[in-house]
Amino acid sequence: MKLTVLGCWGAYPEAGEATSGYLLQTGRHKVLLDCGSGVLANLWKHVSHEQIDAVFISHFHHDHTADLGCLLYASKFAFAFKKRTKPLPVYASNQPGRFKELTFGEYSNGIEIKPDAVLNLDGLKISFAPTVHDAYNLAMKFEYAGKVLVYTGDLGPASDLSRFEGGADLLITESSLYAHETGLFQGHLTSVEAASLAKQLGAKALLLSHFPHIGETANLAAEASRCYAGKIYLAKTNLTVEF
Repeated sequence: MKLTVLGCWGAYPEAGEATSGYLLQTGRHKVLLDCGSGVLANLWKHVSHEQIDAVFISHFHHDHTADLGCLLYASKFAFAFKKRTKPLPVYASNQPGRFKELTFGEYSNGIEIKPDAVLNLDGLKISFAPTVHDAYNLAMKFEYAGKVLVYTGDLGPASDLSRFEGGADLLITESSLYAHETGLFQGHLTSVEAASLAKQLGAKALLLSHFPHIGETANLAAEASRCYAGKIYLAKTNLTVEF
């Protein structure tokens, strides 16, 4: 598996940057995980729009979906120039007022994710777990050829991801808060809480992302390292992790 960071800011992008978005690639797949503000401009540096096999949306906050409409337009143009012959599958929970937007004519197809679903896309197995957040959010586990990626989307410390325990090769989780901000927002993690989750899941490596817009983000990794001994990556645009 290869994971590329396309955006790593929470709420809104810093100048020239992007909010949440990640490209997951295997020998058979090119899958987009969330599609926040500014993500597409970075995605095109790695793949063309007709190469995307599927999109997975953790939840419908704008910092995870802002570029999705433009991606659906790209799918329309791919049809027009005969670069895509099947609708782009966009997987998400069925939230009133938003899920219907995922189906755009013949160019994209919104597919409902239920939390107990287990999908198999040509050998890529995906399972889900709801988290504690102020919008309905699904964390996701991707398994392929013996490798495991867990992506949390947004979540608070009361979230139960025990079904994902057993040793992820890489955990991507938010780190919206610094260690001293415990309890500030019930739907977001501090750096230390992110590290504790990595320990709970038995993750071999931790990618911190979804950053706050104050303070020194490098301190998030330093704080996490105090209670997690595995490899820690601090997300940045175009960072690629292979595992």
